[in-house]
Amino acid sequence: MNRCLALLGALLLAGCQPVTVQRSDGPVPVPVAVRVDDAAYWLEEWARVRELPEDRLLHTLEARERDFRDSPSPRSRLRLALLLAEGPKPVRDQARALSLLKGLNEAEASDSARALAALLRQVIGEQMWAGDKITELRAKLKQAGTRVEELERQLQELTNIEESIQQRN
Repeated sequence: MNRCLALLGALLLAGCQPVTVQRSDGPVPVPVAVRVDDAAYWLEEWARVRELPEDRLLHTLEARERDFRDSPSPRSRLRLALLLAEGPKPVRDQARALSLLKGLNEAEASDSARALAALLRQVIGEQMWAGDKITELRAKLKQAGTRVEELERQLQELTNIEESIQQRN
């Protein structure tokens, strides 16, 4: 997961647009080009949202859903999808996030938005695969447990038969 977030950060920084700001730590303010992008804002907001109490988190989800309903732009779609895909448990709905990501209009989205969407699709896919694998392994473990119980029962029956034979002798 940390590798995915690091990759996400690298991809987002690669697609950023330069913005000029004034650096004023010297005697004369000097313009400095800084790369800023919506995606960096989304990640900062995502980090902040992860710390919210549940009631504020649910309110944030409602606000994002309303924003997307009112203006279904790639930006509002990704903000909602990011919250649903990687937000805390009370708002996490990866199936819905994947649906939102699949509906992204690639022609209207920026390079960094497309990169973020691709990475989120990959992360969701891997998490769903892992969830399916865990479910499969749990089912196999349950079957193995049932088989062990059956073998223990048979062993107890054989032990009882052996004891019965020894008592006759």
